[in-house]
Amino acid sequence: MRDHHFTRHFRRGPHGHFGFGAHMHGGFRPGGRGSVKYEILSVLAEGPRHGYEIMLAIEEKRGVRPSPGSIYPALQMLEDEDYVTGREVDGKRVYAIAPKGADLLAKHREDHPESASDDVPPFVALMARGMSAMHGARDALKQIARSGTPEHIEQAVRIIEKARKELYTILAED
Repeated sequence: MRDHHFTRHFRRGPHGHFGFGAHMHGGFRPGGRGSVKYEILSVLAEGPRHGYEIMLAIEEKRGVRPSPGSIYPALQMLEDEDYVTGREVDGKRVYAIAPKGADLLAKHREDHPESASDDVPPFVALMARGMSAMHGARDALKQIARSGTPEHIEQAVRIIEKARKELYTILAED
């Protein structure tokens, strides 16, 4: 039962990455009900952010990080159509929702009330947190590999191996 629950909500995508349901298969396509443009507007409704921060916020809410190839063209389209404004701040382009964008988001939420909620089922939120932690560990390991000593690398690998073994002991308890 638990395996079915897991695979129904959380599965490996076409490129080997994990993600959730519709967000893995077309959930971030411009123009669709679950379009990245509405995800972007929803994030920007909380305050101005640059592109990478927008990707991280979407990942935190939905459990999968959209690619730069979906975020940046959507941001450009939203800016071109005056739904968002962009300005350079410390060498980064920071975007903010424009009044026209706030109106579009409100209309979308009115037409699609199921997408208006930022409530994520606890299982999905927990798995998103786990995947984020895993990606963070991977990034830390890469950084150690680039700039650490052989001893640092050995220590990091031991930590990762220990964590993997501990995860499998959880499965063995069932």
